[in-house]
Amino acid sequence: MEPDYNNNYHNSYQSEFKPNGFDDLHLDDEVYEIKSDRINPEDFYQHSQKKRYSEVSLRNMPVVLIIILANLLAGIMCIIAGSDHFETGGLNYQYIHNNKEYIRLLTYMFLHANLPHFINNMVALYLFGSRLEPRVGSLRTAIIYFGSGLASGLVSVYVSHLINPDVIRFAAGASGAIFGVMCATLFTNFSSKTDSNKTTVIVSIALIVVYALISNGANVDILGHLGGGIAGGILVFILYHDSLDGAFSGTVSTLLAVILTLIICFIGVTRAGIGTKASAMQDSRIDTVKEQQIFQDESITFGQCLDNKCTDPEWTIFSSTDNKKVVEFNGKVVYNNTNSSLKIQFTYDESISYWTINYMGLNGTAMDSNGAALILNYLCSDYLN
Repeated sequence: MEPDYNNNYHNSYQSEFKPNGFDDLHLDDEVYEIKSDRINPEDFYQHSQKKRYSEVSLRNMPVVLIIILANLLAGIMCIIAGSDHFETGGLNYQYIHNNKEYIRLLTYMFLHANLPHFINNMVALYLFGSRLEPRVGSLRTAIIYFGSGLASGLVSVYVSHLINPDVIRFAAGASGAIFGVMCATLFTNFSSKTDSNKTTVIVSIALIVVYALISNGANVDILGHLGGGIAGGILVFILYHDSLDGAFSGTVSTLLAVILTLIICFIGVTRAGIGTKASAMQDSRIDTVKEQQIFQDESITFGQCLDNKCTDPEWTIFSSTDNKKVVEFNGKVVYNNTNSSLKIQFTYDESISYWTINYMGLNGTAMDSNGAALILNYLCSDYLN
């Protein structure tokens, strides 16, 4: 008798073995000798790495669930408030770069344009996040998700501005971070010794393509998607290494991931300005005009003088009929013992690289060059010797 155990065992039958006192029983013993070189290495690896490839369950994906619930809460708040939350918490170059509202690089991940936008993103996050988090751990997943979202936001804001600096655009949504999770999941499918089969990889790629097609449209932030996807691939490549398992596995690591995710989600939702009015948008050209010297031989700037003498200051930018960019100042000033409204318009002169005064008016009446000079001298009187 030589049973076949998948060729993993060598069977030897000892028919002559008869223990003392048991001759009448005619016992036959089969002895199996395990050959170490015949052990299936794939079975051994799967057993030793069981913690790293645990089955998908709600307990194994706390970070993904917290993020989905936070997005759901933000969505409900947006519906109730009915405000334009893209302006209060979305990505925008002028708000982030000029107003220094860097928190928008986080808050935009929790805002969505409409219900289909929200559903598409959350379904994709669940499908890929439920594969990634049990495999790489909660802390790695949190780093990949929020790191990809941050990179997506930076690429979306600054690259878009470089391509078309005159366009004021807003963007929001979790898709940049989700593309990072997708690419990270695909990377683990390729690198996993137990999961790198053709079916899994093909299904993952197919899901990514389907998600990209579903989310495709005129208002899709392609640059943000690319930035998030590339960041997710880089992060998982750095973090997904056996030597780092000790730092990213265990109860302490999971607890830390949950706490950090809860804090980040709380900040992201509460600081998105849902239901509030967006602050005034600043422009770098306004800062340039404010920092310009009024007189060539004096260090006095327009910003100093106007802030010193005027109240209720308001700076805006618009395009003139001849497509020139105009920086306009409006404020209140006490001139000749009379409360007056002051308007100054600046246009850029490329020949001298300087914003020159194109119009100055007091109480709606345009001033000639002499009148404008008198007002400028008055505005600067506290700084002139």
